[in-house]
Amino acid sequence: MKKTHSTRPIWSRAKIVLVSAGSAVAVLTACLLMQWLIYDDWLHRTGPLRIVGTCIATAVTFVFTLRWQLAIRERQLEMVRRMEMILRMNDCIRNALQAIECLTYVAQPEATESVRQSVNVIDGVLREVLADSGQTQETVRPKAVDAGWQNTQSKSA
Repeated sequence: MKKTHSTRPIWSRAKIVLVSAGSAVAVLTACLLMQWLIYDDWLHRTGPLRIVGTCIATAVTFVFTLRWQLAIRERQLEMVRRMEMILRMNDCIRNALQAIECLTYVAQPEATESVRQSVNVIDGVLREVLADSGQTQETVRPKAVDAGWQNTQSKSA
């Protein structure tokens, strides 16, 4: 089965932890810089930096960013699982429809046209579902049902 490429790939857990740590370090740096500018430069009050509040803000930022990114990753993985299930169902349904159409042609040639129309309707619905789900045409197999129909038509002529 061909893998589709997304514009935004799913991040690994390590990358999510690194991004969360990076955002926490950014908050820590910004808080310490603002404290230094305000207390030392503007107010001219030297003394220890207020580090407890800064550390709490850093920890909260890390946890929030981590949970947020993990939730996004989980939604993306669930979407990929659903798309793979749709593709597998699509293959199974198309194979079964092709077998039904060929058997109908062999058993009752006069009923073949109505069966072929029904197969085409189901095939069209499957293609719409794949198009709505964001799958490209390269991931969808060519119409095997129509090719099978044309082969049986050319043999009978």
